[in-house]
Amino acid sequence: METHDVVICGGRLAGSAAASALARAGKDVVVLERGKLPSDTLSTHVLFSAGIEEVRRMGALDDLLALDPSRLRRLQLHMGEDVIVRERWSTEGETDYVLCVPRTIQDVVLSDAARRSGADVREGCEVLDVLWAGGRAAGVRYRDADGQTRDLRARLVLGADGRRSTVAARVGAWKPYRGSLNGRGLVFRYLDDPHAGTDLNETLMQWRDGTSFCMVFPSAPRPRTVALVMGPAADVPRARKDPDGTWAEFLRRHPGFAERIAGATNLGKLRSTNDVSAYFRPSSGPGWALIGDAGHFKDPVIGQGQRDALWMGRTAGEAAAAAIEDPAALDAALRRWEQRRDDECLAAYHLANAETRIAPQPEALVQIARRAQRRHEPDLSDLFQRTRTQQEVLSVPRLLGGAVGAMARRPRQARGILRESLPELRTDLAVRAEARARRFRSTRVVAGSEHPGWTWPAAPARKAVASANDGAEPVAGAVESAERAPKPGAAAAAPAKRAPKPPATPAKRAPRSVAAPAGRSASPATETPTPSVSTTEVPA
Repeated sequence: METHDVVICGGRLAGSAAASALARAGKDVVVLERGKLPSDTLSTHVLFSAGIEEVRRMGALDDLLALDPSRLRRLQLHMGEDVIVRERWSTEGETDYVLCVPRTIQDVVLSDAARRSGADVREGCEVLDVLWAGGRAAGVRYRDADGQTRDLRARLVLGADGRRSTVAARVGAWKPYRGSLNGRGLVFRYLDDPHAGTDLNETLMQWRDGTSFCMVFPSAPRPRTVALVMGPAADVPRARKDPDGTWAEFLRRHPGFAERIAGATNLGKLRSTNDVSAYFRPSSGPGWALIGDAGHFKDPVIGQGQRDALWMGRTAGEAAAAAIEDPAALDAALRRWEQRRDDECLAAYHLANAETRIAPQPEALVQIARRAQRRHEPDLSDLFQRTRTQQEVLSVPRLLGGAVGAMARRPRQARGILRESLPELRTDLAVRAEARARRFRSTRVVAGSEHPGWTWPAAPARKAVASANDGAEPVAGAVESAERAPKPGAAAAAPAKRAPKPPATPAKRAPRSVAAPAGRSASPATETPTPSVSTTEVPA
């Protein structure tokens, strides 16, 4: 049986970033990617500046730019008929632009960067199960590209295998402890931009018309462009049944969007999804961690998934690399990392929950945008970039000022605007309160943000396969029979010491928004998800 420091299950964004960080730290890393690249996956594609900086850290930015993407240097935001906000982006690191690169070509660049860092990236390899020894994840069983079943032993198993994560299912973390139902669906297509070579081809445009968001993201290679509509989730089945008719309806319903892409050629087929409920899973345990969408997913309406997956992969890899030799220290480091992830992502989760509601834009927000259109410096664009938190951009005085301004502008509708604004303010205050509290794995619902009704499918069944290593000589130092993995409810956190609580000091970037009605939160030192009763054992 082969033995390595880390096995990463999934080799796209989070997996490639983690592999690069670990391999650069001198660790022996194997990446098992189920697909064979290049291959596609549903994505909004947008990489804001912080995400581009993650690519730069991987040493992959030059290769990404060699794909000839449009560099989006400004935002143009339309709210209703009379408000148009035009702003440049804030600079993050060395980057003051946004990219939108199709995953078919982007993921190849990231995977190649992981290989150059020293990771062993294996494509066409399906992870079947997690191996256990002494109550810890100790490797994986997988089917290789030739169809052979193999066992691989590792000190750490990282699940970077997406929303339907096999690793999450096998370590007992399949069902999220917290989630929110999406209101919007996603319908998009590629096309050739009729405005290639102009300023429009360097502008990320968004229209907030009625209850729908329409967006144009110039992409790669130029003049390819993504045209995207995020309306009610009910649009998706209609788009699948009648793609041409539904797209024509979108264009009639949204004239500004239609004008921007009028004359486009080389139209691709419509692609769509409405399966985008947001969630948090328990994301660290004895010998394992979940990164990228495997651990946390937010509604794609704000386009932050790629950046967060890269960030999670890198930071989890850095945390693990420093403690890989000591199981107790490794578990403690990954629990602290999980808290740091929540600090980083909770506010964006709540922002996305607000944006996915099917409702006209709040009058207070429209008034704030009306005032912002007088300037062209970064302001509301920082919400898209996450250069500043939602609470920093939309402070309480600014929210109140927007409501007062909207009532003064439309005095006959003042009562309605007040009724609309007060619940928004209560939710904002609750989000701020949760950010300050920093509860670990909190199940408290933030009223007005988290939408009920989200459901989760049953965990995928374990496939009955025999290991190709059965009957082979035992690994040096192995024992004849491994200990049984801990049963649900048993303590499975660390072999010796209890993992310390995450530090009380918040991470560098302030958390985005979170809050608290009824519910509970787990102690980061004591509550750890445990694997299923039926587990696969590996010699200790």
